[in-house]
Amino acid sequence: MATTYPMPKWGVTMESGTIEEWRVEPGDRVAEGDVIGVVSSDKIEVDLEAPANGIVAALLHPVGTTVDCGADLMVLADDEDDYAQYLQQNS
Repeated sequence: MATTYPMPKWGVTMESGTIEEWRVEPGDRVAEGDVIGVVSSDKIEVDLEAPANGIVAALLHPVGTTVDCGADLMVLADDEDDYAQYLQQNS
């Protein structure tokens, strides 16, 4: 099943983060903990790690976009079948 993952909140006062870099693209396989991008806030710049094993189905915001904490950031499919189903449903 393809699952959406939100912008993390790394501090009590963090309200949003800006996507500085994506290091993956849709179709890439990732393992939990892999660095998939870089996010900055007003106080920090942090490596964004894959939240689980899977295939990147979609990156929901381009580089340079500021995303509220808790808003959907990416979609991760469990396996090839889930990825194909996600692409079919979202084409």
